[in-house]
Amino acid sequence: MPGPPLLQLAQELEWLGCELEYYGHKHAEEGFPQSGPAWETFCEKQRGLLVTTDKIEREVKNAVRYNPARLVGVAYPLEDTFNSMADLIGAVEEIKQCSVFAVHALPSRVRAFTKMVEGYLQAGGGVAG
Repeated sequence: MPGPPLLQLAQELEWLGCELEYYGHKHAEEGFPQSGPAWETFCEKQRGLLVTTDKIEREVKNAVRYNPARLVGVAYPLEDTFNSMADLIGAVEEIKQCSVFAVHALPSRVRAFTKMVEGYLQAGGGVAG
């Protein structure tokens, strides 16, 4: 049975982030050319990662409209719920920045993001642990 959409997206982001770092390394080994197969693959992976971060942001923002407690595992006080959601969106923004300026840092960031999502969902009973 597939997990919650946010967890699926986080796992997809983790995969894409690690792939992007790998292709960034290959591109660096080639001397950072602005064309060629390594560059094109790197750009494709970067676009995929950014599309996925946009999907995650939409998923988090849509949760606000319905039941944010189910997403982040915090029912009350409401301030804690919004702080948790802000943490998720902030982490996504850091991942976006890394995808452009610090690709080498992506694997640890995307893994930490997946763990953050899993932690919030487990606290809310959304994921079996």
